[in-house]
Amino acid sequence: METALRFCGYIGATLIVFGVLGAVVVGSFVSQPLLMLHIIVGTLCLVVWGLTSGLSSFTQARGAITGRTARFGAQAVAYTVVAAGLVVVANIFAVLNEKRWDLTEQGVYSLSPKSVKIVAGLAKPVRLVAIDAAPAVNKEQTRELLQLYKYANDVKVSFDIIDPRARPVEVDTMGMKQGNLLYIEYGEGENKGISRINQIDEQSITNAIIKLSRGASKKLYYVQGHGEPQLESQVAGGMKDFTAALGDEHVTVEGLLLAQTGAVPQDAAAVVLAAPSKPIPQAERDAMIKYANEGGRLLLFANPEERDSDDVRTIAAAFGITVGDDVILDEQLRLFAGPQVAVQFLAQQFSPHAITTGMTGAEPLVFTFASSVAAPTSPEGGANYVELIKSGKNSWGEKNLTALFDPAGGTASRDPDDAKGPVSIAVAMERPVSDSAETKPEEDAFNKMTRVVVFGDATWAQNGNLTAMGNRDVALNAVNWVLGEEGGVAIGPKSIRVSAAPIPQATFNVILALSFLGPELILLFGLFVWWRRRASFA
Repeated sequence: METALRFCGYIGATLIVFGVLGAVVVGSFVSQPLLMLHIIVGTLCLVVWGLTSGLSSFTQARGAITGRTARFGAQAVAYTVVAAGLVVVANIFAVLNEKRWDLTEQGVYSLSPKSVKIVAGLAKPVRLVAIDAAPAVNKEQTRELLQLYKYANDVKVSFDIIDPRARPVEVDTMGMKQGNLLYIEYGEGENKGISRINQIDEQSITNAIIKLSRGASKKLYYVQGHGEPQLESQVAGGMKDFTAALGDEHVTVEGLLLAQTGAVPQDAAAVVLAAPSKPIPQAERDAMIKYANEGGRLLLFANPEERDSDDVRTIAAAFGITVGDDVILDEQLRLFAGPQVAVQFLAQQFSPHAITTGMTGAEPLVFTFASSVAAPTSPEGGANYVELIKSGKNSWGEKNLTALFDPAGGTASRDPDDAKGPVSIAVAMERPVSDSAETKPEEDAFNKMTRVVVFGDATWAQNGNLTAMGNRDVALNAVNWVLGEEGGVAIGPKSIRVSAAPIPQATFNVILALSFLGPELILLFGLFVWWRRRASFA
């Protein structure tokens, strides 16, 4: 009887430990009678042990300190210290030789195989510098992402996260502008490539590294000499924001006077013609058309406000694209004012295409004085047309331009011959180069394709408007598409798949009981055997 009472202490301690562990797992022992029973019975066992055998057990423990048990205890402590030392050494070795295992189904905590292959094969050093611009940047998530790039190539990749308020000079030195969140530097010295991106995610970073690793930036020529918006002008209506954004994309923009060169330069990756306000000579129009027909790329921006200039319309027509002699109006509801007709409107309808990738109605485009742009109903020559962007269902293409631009011209209204909404505002065309065009046999399939993009408005890409809503994204996507840079890696979002299934409360109670009772009984049995053997030798 005395032996059983002394063993109550071990039983009570075991029951309390398992009860507390169960409460930690479940979140509360109050809602689980089994756990509550563990705590109550365990406490009673400890009370019984303390009243009957506690004093004698303490006396025996004091005597054991100086006996054989003490020597065994000292040896156990020494073994424990050695084991702890081995664990410390193993941890130091693990830190110095880092190895990661991502056990999530979609690889949430690692780079995609595409990114790993690209980063592992870098020929030159890459420096990643993120701007700590809360709330646009989550510093911890950014650090974890950049650390993954360094882990993929610890020799070539370095990264840093800087606070622009603490290190403003460094931010200015990197040429970071409003909206830029990540500075990417590829190579060293005067020949290093630089890119600045406005979004910190794996797809954006990897594609920027791909562009930089390809070497020299592609050159885009901007046609001048006909009253186009000035390329380097920083005032409203200029194109400085446009050229700066392209510089961030590792694209060089240079002015082009066709009257002087007579033809598009051989190193042109694409040509941009934006809202000429003066007539373009026939020879210059023919030079642009000839360039595109031979596998060149054109990006055209119309300007319906310049009613005397039909050059964009004429060049677009050479590729089967119709720029309407109209202005898109949209009927919009204004608070406390009711429905009103406006020349400035939001375009929220996007057709599937590389230029509109990622665009949704939540980030519409803002257009002002836009003409309709329509694709042919019966494409010829193997051409593929996509009407990229459309206005709302309450819009129309107003052909009575006198009513818009002449105060005495009457009132603009929806007429039967006006284009009905939704009205197309932009068209992309891709067509194989004809056999008669002068192409080199060794050129790849991409270089044998003509690509033309036509927008019915130019103001949306100018200073003061480019950064509005989704304008910048579509402008850069359009340039990248005509340049053939849309072929970067596509990395979809990754998430941890939810795999939990609800179970009935009764089933949960059974699982909980079995999970605890098995180990608990084994432990108690082991303690009992040890106790009996100890008592028999006493």
